[in-house]
Amino acid sequence: MGNRWIYFYSMAPTTKKKILISLLFLAMGTIVFGLYLYNKGPLDIRSSKGLAVKAVDLYSIFYTDSVVAGKMYIDKVLRVEGTIKEVSQNASQQQVILFKTGIAEAAINCTMEMPIQNIHLSDKLVIKGICSGIGQGDADLGIVGDVYLTRCYSTIK
Repeated sequence: MGNRWIYFYSMAPTTKKKILISLLFLAMGTIVFGLYLYNKGPLDIRSSKGLAVKAVDLYSIFYTDSVVAGKMYIDKVLRVEGTIKEVSQNASQQQVILFKTGIAEAAINCTMEMPIQNIHLSDKLVIKGICSGIGQGDADLGIVGDVYLTRCYSTIK
């Protein structure tokens, strides 16, 4: 350890100056980038365009190959079009809308940020939200997993 410091002290003054200035700029850049990320705020889903996909197709992709689907859709804003299967509330009193997927027990599960009024079963709807992936389900019990969207908003079709 001591030999490294001896080497640093034996350097020419201009070399030491260049190293110290480089370290200073690196530290300043790190601080500026950290402040940018801190002040950036959460993603604005309403103004995001989102990847357009039909509910049936989204579930089919996740059901067929969840790894490929995960790379394509997880943590991305999706604009999902589908037919309402069920409307309920979760434990946090948020509205949850389930889209039909073509498989009776499966759904696209959308947790809404703001409730939608005057919707009925079998209505067609377009919802934007962040995809969290597919739930595990239980193959032994014949339970398939749902695909989850969070922070959802309704959009005009």
